[in-house]
Amino acid sequence: MVAVFKLFSPNCLSMKKRIKTQNQFAKTVTIYTAAFLLTGLFSGCLNPDLTSSTSSTTSDDNNSQATPTTSGTPTVSQPPVVIPTPTPTPTPAPEPPPTPAPSTGYTAAIKDIAAKSSCSQFSFTSRGKPPMAYLKGMSLTYARSLCRIRANPVKPAASILKSASSGNAAKDVLAHYSSILANAGLQTSPAGDEPLHSTYVIGVGLGMRESSGRYCVGWDTAAGSDRSSSEGEAGLFQQSYNSMGASTELRKLYDEYLADESRCHLATFKENVSCSAQSVLGSGAGADYQAFLKRCPAFATEYAMTLIRILRAHFGPLNRQEAQVVPACDTMLSQVQKLVESNPEAACAELF
Repeated sequence: MVAVFKLFSPNCLSMKKRIKTQNQFAKTVTIYTAAFLLTGLFSGCLNPDLTSSTSSTTSDDNNSQATPTTSGTPTVSQPPVVIPTPTPTPTPAPEPPPTPAPSTGYTAAIKDIAAKSSCSQFSFTSRGKPPMAYLKGMSLTYARSLCRIRANPVKPAASILKSASSGNAAKDVLAHYSSILANAGLQTSPAGDEPLHSTYVIGVGLGMRESSGRYCVGWDTAAGSDRSSSEGEAGLFQQSYNSMGASTELRKLYDEYLADESRCHLATFKENVSCSAQSVLGSGAGADYQAFLKRCPAFATEYAMTLIRILRAHFGPLNRQEAQVVPACDTMLSQVQKLVESNPEAACAELF
């Protein structure tokens, strides 16, 4: 017991290493006090005076001082224990509300983007400036394709339109145009918006090359009329019915539009645009397809954008890389995409 009391003597305490922090000091005092109390209990001589507080002094360097009581028994003063204040858990910021729909509606806002775009001032090789109706119609159809690849359940042609470049230059326009797209800063992977965007940038140039942006162009008279109706070209991109076998998704897309021709954007594509009167080539399913391409330019566009991803050789201008990739038209489509992404649910409810 004498050895334990010596631990609390002033001389002994003065020899102890300085306590650097309050928490270490409090811990040390607690251990010493416990040892003292246990010793007193076992010896039966615990002095009642030890249970009362006594005055103590604290040195400038926060070392404890043992002060003898009137009975000669040292007591130890204890500084207040500082309890650390817990760091409050940050409250997550609330999700921002969806961007309100444009006051004029998404359709009108997208047409306005096209009307103000410098794409309308670009002069395509051997074709001149694009009709405003063509740019408005292409922008609206691009917005619909953005909604198509986001839709659940999956819509016809969506899996093809959103797919990353296959790397097969013989079939996929994104692979065939890979160096041109790279130079323009356009992406072809991963799957999603970027491949679709790049496809439509090429598509704007293809439509200008094939029809000068006029929805109502019919079959190519230079190729002659001694052909079946399934070979007859028509519409903005001059595709023919014999391309339908490239994928079952094309037939599904055709059936989707046949079921509701109000979605064709004909009024937009035909604004201030006219064509010479021309009958379709032949009869039957191929002739019906030609006629539908001309009265449903939105279908002609989504069909062509799907087809150039899996059968680009169907289009001569693509094979020769004559469809121009125009930065101003890229910017126009980027603005359309940004508008749709500002509130996809509301935008697609109107546009799809």
